[in-house]
Amino acid sequence: MTRQIAALVVIALKHGVRDRVLHAILAVGLLLLLSTPVVAAFSMRQVLALAVSYSLSVISLLGLLLTAFLALGMLNRDLERRIVHTVCSLPLSRSVYLLGRFVGFALLLFLALAIIGAFSASAIFMLNLYYPPDVPFSWQTFGLALWFQYWILLIVGAVTMALTAFATSTFLPLALSIGIYFASFSTEAVRYYTESGIGKAQTAPLIRWLANFAYWVLPNFSAFDLKGQAIYSLPLEPRALLLTQLYGIGYLGVLLVVATIIFSRREFL
Repeated sequence: MTRQIAALVVIALKHGVRDRVLHAILAVGLLLLLSTPVVAAFSMRQVLALAVSYSLSVISLLGLLLTAFLALGMLNRDLERRIVHTVCSLPLSRSVYLLGRFVGFALLLFLALAIIGAFSASAIFMLNLYYPPDVPFSWQTFGLALWFQYWILLIVGAVTMALTAFATSTFLPLALSIGIYFASFSTEAVRYYTESGIGKAQTAPLIRWLANFAYWVLPNFSAFDLKGQAIYSLPLEPRALLLTQLYGIGYLGVLLVVATIIFSRREFL
């Protein structure tokens, strides 16, 4: 089983590295990150804070594009070209095939974010030398912000693969994945508002039920978002970070199990 997954991962890495769309997204991202000093120069007092905010925003946007492209393409391409038919005829279970595809996606995404993050860190390092902030910049917090951003994208990728295994069109998984990505940043805030005194008075019971349902079903990406802590070098609580990491691992595991069940029961025509 391990050798089969490793072989699928190698194939996914080879296809991903050769893909021109991936190269184009990375090239645009690097150009945007190289413009960080120019954008940061517009702030007279908080140059480094603006640079960190701009860099993390660019990485978040590019990461979403990379995730949508890689996670959707890896499985959907095999379905459209009927490569899955050949693979499923081999002594290889569908769960192993799907897991190998996801691990390949995760490694490609990690390499892409590592490259983008290195360029971003280089620009921030230079600005930190020329414009030292009042509070020392925390590279540890910046690295953790990138790490948890990677986990956000891993979960979105698993959602995309699960939807691709279920849907017969390309647009539906893409649209739903992007919608879930943006909605998952606000589920906690919406639920707290609807459960507050003002929220209960201004919202209908059905709206409160939907907000509570979305809070428990959709991933809580606000817990993974460390942009504010990275921008202002705020201290982090180790226990909260550990719980967030465990939550991400558990949620990702559930998504992969669901995706495997859906993919195993799908009939290929």
